Amino acid sequence: MDQPTPDRPAAVAPPESESTPDPTVIPVSARDERTTSRLQALVGPEEPIVVWARGWVSRESRLHRLLAARTFDFAAMTDHDLVMFSTGFFTRRPRRRVYTSSLERIRVADDHRPRGRRLRISSRAHRPLWIELNAGQRATAFADALVTRVEP
Repeated sequence: MDQPTPDRPAAVAPPESESTPDPTVIPVSARDERTTSRLQALVGPEEPIVVWARGWVSRESRLHRLLAARTFDFAAMTDHDLVMFSTGFFTRRPRRRVYTSSLERIRVADDHRPRGRRLRISSRAHRPLWIELNAGQRATAFADALVTRVEP
């Protein structure tokens, strides 16, 4: 009586999953999916976004660490461009494109900090930009992808 019948097969034990998560996979929440789709809509369908992050963006100036105006903006990297978007004041959603540059025209210097990373993005056409990123998985993946893609 305890034997399985063809109508009711025996329960199969699920395979054991690894106890350590894969560090290359970024967990995606519903909020991140909405942000990704919004960024993709602003970039356009012809350029798929490779990776994106949020960071404090500022222009390099005298006494930069003390007096620079910083904004918490979105930075997205496509196959060919680095694109930055300003953030809406109340909604904190990406609003409008404020910076676009080809990856071939920029240089990136990486500065590791205890609580994240600071990227200095320079080009011949503009004053250098600083992006200060936290130590999260998304920000680390963005910084690694940008540094490896752009020549020093």
